[in-house]
Amino acid sequence: MAKRKKSTATAANSDSCSTTNNAVVSNHRLFFAAIIVVVSAALFITLCCCCCCCSINNFKSFVQSAPSSFQPSNETITTSSTTKEKSKGELFLNWFVDNGGIFHPISSTAVGNDDDNVQITIQKFDGMGWGLAAIVNATSSSFAANDNNNSDDNVCKNTFNANNSCSANSASSIIIPHLAPLFTVPPNLIISISSILNTYASPSSEYYLPNFYTIVNQVLLTSFPRGMGLAKMSSRHGGTNDGGGNHYHHGRMGLVEQDVVIAMMLMTEECLHHLNNNNKWDDSTNTTAGSGSFWGPYLNMLPSKPIPRLDTFDTGAYAMLNDATLEMVGRSSKQRLLSMFHGNVNGNDNNVSIKAVLRDMIHIQQQQQRQRSNSNNNNNNNNNPTVPPECLQFDTFHKFIGIVSSRAMVLKGIKYLTPLAEMMNYKPVSIEEQIAVVHSTSSSSGSSNEFSDQVGMMRKGGGMIHTPFDLYHTIGEDDSITVRSDRNVMLPFPQQQIISPHDDNAVGDDTATATATTTTTTIQIFEDYGPVDSSLFLEMHAFVPSNNPHHCAVIHGKHFLRRQIANGRSDPNSTMLLRALKALHLTSNPQLTQFVSLEDVCVRNDMSIVEDGSVMIGRRPASDGIAIMSLLLGESTEKFPNLEVLKSKCIAAIESNDVERIELRCARYPGSRRVVKQALVNAANRSVSEADVSLETLSSWLEEAERDKGGGGKEQLALAVRFRLEERKILDSIASIVLNNDESKTHIVVDRADDDHLDAKLSSFNQFIDSLNLPVNKIRAQAVEGMRLGAVATEDLESEEVYISLPPNAVIDAASAVADAETSSPRLAALLKKLDSQPSDGFDVLLVYLLHERYVLKNDSKWWPYLDLLPTVQEVSSSHPLFFDEEEMNLYLGGSDVRKFILRNQVRAFERHTALASDVDVHEVLGSNVVLDKSIVYWATAILDSRSIWWEGRRHLTPLLDLVNADIVGRAHETKVEESSAVTRASRPVKRGEQVYENYQQPNYLLFAFHGFMLDHNPSDCALLGGLSINRNDPGAKFANRLQSSPTFCISGTNIDTMEELAQFLRMKHGILANELNSVSSLNEKIVPYLAQVLKERISRLEDLTELGTDLEDESVPQRRRYMSRVASSDLAHFQGSLELLKESKS
Repeated sequence: MAKRKKSTATAANSDSCSTTNNAVVSNHRLFFAAIIVVVSAALFITLCCCCCCCSINNFKSFVQSAPSSFQPSNETITTSSTTKEKSKGELFLNWFVDNGGIFHPISSTAVGNDDDNVQITIQKFDGMGWGLAAIVNATSSSFAANDNNNSDDNVCKNTFNANNSCSANSASSIIIPHLAPLFTVPPNLIISISSILNTYASPSSEYYLPNFYTIVNQVLLTSFPRGMGLAKMSSRHGGTNDGGGNHYHHGRMGLVEQDVVIAMMLMTEECLHHLNNNNKWDDSTNTTAGSGSFWGPYLNMLPSKPIPRLDTFDTGAYAMLNDATLEMVGRSSKQRLLSMFHGNVNGNDNNVSIKAVLRDMIHIQQQQQRQRSNSNNNNNNNNNPTVPPECLQFDTFHKFIGIVSSRAMVLKGIKYLTPLAEMMNYKPVSIEEQIAVVHSTSSSSGSSNEFSDQVGMMRKGGGMIHTPFDLYHTIGEDDSITVRSDRNVMLPFPQQQIISPHDDNAVGDDTATATATTTTTTIQIFEDYGPVDSSLFLEMHAFVPSNNPHHCAVIHGKHFLRRQIANGRSDPNSTMLLRALKALHLTSNPQLTQFVSLEDVCVRNDMSIVEDGSVMIGRRPASDGIAIMSLLLGESTEKFPNLEVLKSKCIAAIESNDVERIELRCARYPGSRRVVKQALVNAANRSVSEADVSLETLSSWLEEAERDKGGGGKEQLALAVRFRLEERKILDSIASIVLNNDESKTHIVVDRADDDHLDAKLSSFNQFIDSLNLPVNKIRAQAVEGMRLGAVATEDLESEEVYISLPPNAVIDAASAVADAETSSPRLAALLKKLDSQPSDGFDVLLVYLLHERYVLKNDSKWWPYLDLLPTVQEVSSSHPLFFDEEEMNLYLGGSDVRKFILRNQVRAFERHTALASDVDVHEVLGSNVVLDKSIVYWATAILDSRSIWWEGRRHLTPLLDLVNADIVGRAHETKVEESSAVTRASRPVKRGEQVYENYQQPNYLLFAFHGFMLDHNPSDCALLGGLSINRNDPGAKFANRLQSSPTFCISGTNIDTMEELAQFLRMKHGILANELNSVSSLNEKIVPYLAQVLKERISRLEDLTELGTDLEDESVPQRRRYMSRVASSDLAHFQGSLELLKESKS
């Protein structure tokens, strides 16, 4: 069976996006094990037997034979029902506002700045049902002004027509700006697990049911034995006891478990909503204001029939879907719900069931309503109310499960059913729209060519970061939820959807009158639900979006081979391949004895592979497996240079059993990235050629299904065809790609035009330093050939003489940043205080402050002369390892542990950037154009890494002092506080006019990784050695808790003492004389063989690399490559020298 995207039933604890999971597409989507856990073995066998993967060649026969177990869920508005539907909408909006809902005023320069020119409301949209809408009231002169705007707006018009977005800085065309608050839903209108527990499981509630928690918890744990049961969940930490003996365990319930509990609450309210005064079910109360439920106006807006999600499919729809795994997911979901509702799989009612609890929930509500009615009317009606059977139907329960699964938003693992917010329909934010956010909030307008360049860079995976769903849905201090626009909502070109202010579909103020100069435009407001695969839309939302950029198509592992490997037959290459896959843990079955095929992968339209993960730095499991197979079996390597040389290196690495070496030589060899892409193209072609139905046939089936979608299970059939079509479109698209033979990377070229202004910047900076009136200053900034800038002495300096003293007003650190912000920007100050509230070295505070001063205030910042002198983004990105391409590092730095050290720094930078981009306060202070721009945020990170000076455990930016360059002479640099100023003394005599240097006494790998340079003849140099660990089967496993999880060592080829810590670690790992670990020396004859083994492994890795390296003296080779080769060569020399020292110590 094919692997498939992960079911929400097995993704219980992941952070999520709107109404579904934000990380639900797992690294491996083979769900059988997860499903077996929650479904009995007998059921599993039954489902497997029922899986129907047959070919369907006659669509009409399918349509005619489809059973009529389901009715359409979309309510079509006819002329006679328009007034009724609008009445529902008006009742809902009145209910929303009357109970504390807030619509935020929106001021738009595109239609004038009046707050009432853009009104947020709801409206029925063709094919989508209810949706959020902006009613835009603008004069014809406003439109004319927009229509005759500058050339940037003409770019915007053209781009909008092509991509439904705006490309350039066209603020005049923006109706609702990115991140503008749209509305706030108060806590009393939000349904969550906590609110339900407070209602039915708290003794202080009038609806308290003593057995509610116990029974529901038992039902959930029976169906989800690995889940948390009924957990007390909150966005904040709270108590663990309800006061009535129920001890709530904290944790994250699974998403489906939350659906069940919220559906129970809705089902209870639905029953109350429909009961008349005689306690009988009455459909007419559906549209009246006199509902028996507080939630009546909201319930009116919900679908009246089950939505056609995956677990409502019948046999015909599953057969059309032609996906065994999804069929199993759908069938098991339906069976699990039946079991929970009735109490067992046979369908017979049980007291330990959802149905039994529902009866109690409805009954307690009826009793309380009866008591209130008696009290208000002075009646004494003691008849015990009964629950009508219509209130306890499984189909109703199933309907509300579908409603909650498709509408509740998920924030940090907690589901919130949020009226109004759940009416926003889905549309992904395109790359063009992301770039438009930057252009529209930037002070400099970009040309259409610049826009196209940025789009191209984004499509290759760089440039900007994708914002999370949480950014646009924030929980307030009062537990309200504010919803913001996740894109710039644009005034369309040309104006479309123009309606009368009295349009019957719009819900809002009907008192407005149209004049000859007023135009009303209705624009639907969409939102992106996050990077969600379409299988989850099908499973939980009951729709399949067209051209979802996050959707992937399954390519079977067998299609990566031109010819299949016969069972029982083997060859040396496939044997080596299997050894490599096992060594790198790239096979799900470590017991395999023969390679048959790769695992299935799911590939997106941009050729990214789901199983590679979302952080495209470091390990890429799926791509690595494809690269190894292609190299060893000669697949997708046609006309590939040096194939036999690379193959021999890979085989040698496999025979060495060195995992790091296998990864580098077998999976990350030169050109492996292109080989993987070619393999995907070839595999997609084989998939398409073996398909039994063409793309054209699927398209015609969809047209026919859409025309015939009138009930009787036909909606499910249409969804199945659409899902199949969308997957096929991806495969056809990939199969048609023709890769260029030239795979050389385009590297950033440093723009030297700025050098013409360097003298003016230096003059301005030195004047700025003079204005600070430093207590001591005996240096001056100056241009230095080969170093860009440096600091020269303005008078003769003696050794240990103070040459600069920096008072607090001349230093940028966390404290000074907060103090400055408190006087200039309260909003910035509040953000900096929030970032500084956690123990740290002040990095995040300085990062935000630096970005604010450099890219928001710019030349209005008091630090501008200093900021203007800093290296540009282009200069930093060409030399700092934070920006280096991984494939280039594999080629020039592979085999050195410095490569992984840099990759870890890149991952940390990515995670920090992601955290900043997820914070609304950061966007409001810095602007999305700054926060979302990867190059800018990484620039600031690199500046802090390379220029910070440390004292008293905190980092500081020190204008002028940070221009002092490094060398290897004298004592180690030291800056310390004396009489409230940071003081630095000369480490050696310096003559007037000579450059001042500091000796930072750091090895070259640290200078390179954080600063981007290296020093010749560095006496502090050493080779980084990491990647060692103590495993559970090691003799010294019991000592593992004494060590760091990932210890690193600095090994010098000229100093045997640098191996002392490594030797002690190896003694502990191998259990050698564990009772003498604190002896004077760990270097004895028993540990030397283990030391030699570690050193030889590193030498073998690096000897492989140096044959591929570049000439260290070749000036035509980019300096970053020469530095990387120099690090590798230096590491090799250190390890070889250390091995010689060991041999000498033995003799």
